[in-house]
Amino acid sequence: MSSTTTLPPSTKCAPALRGACEKSARSVISVIRRETPGKASSESLTDLVDSLTGVIERTAELLLAGKHVRVIEDEEAMTTQEAADFLNVSRPHMVKLLETGQIPQLPKVGRHRRVARVVVLKYKRTRDALRESSLKKLAALSQRHRLGY
Repeated sequence: MSSTTTLPPSTKCAPALRGACEKSARSVISVIRRETPGKASSESLTDLVDSLTGVIERTAELLLAGKHVRVIEDEEAMTTQEAADFLNVSRPHMVKLLETGQIPQLPKVGRHRRVARVVVLKYKRTRDALRESSLKKLAALSQRHRLGY
């Protein structure tokens, strides 16, 4: 239990679902307490309950919306090919992003480059937000000039 990630609280979640998620989280924590006595402080377990409740709640919302859910460890390292596939770019382009410092890389394993998954996720979110912003500006410009797009 090196770190926990807390998701932002959802405003759309029904109180009954929130309660069920918290109950599930407390059940999991209860098992952790029994299986690892004395290894985790009460404070860290309380933080874990809040974090786990948020994760279960968000997962339930996504599944109810018909979305697929996958759990990925933030600290997990990716190969350049895995990162390229995730970003939907070529591996040579991914290597260029690493070499130019746009995406920081982890220390090489032999001759092989590695990149932290959390860094790739952050880059993707930033890139997608920039694309969305540019698209909105382009749409506004075309509307202003009555191009009909």
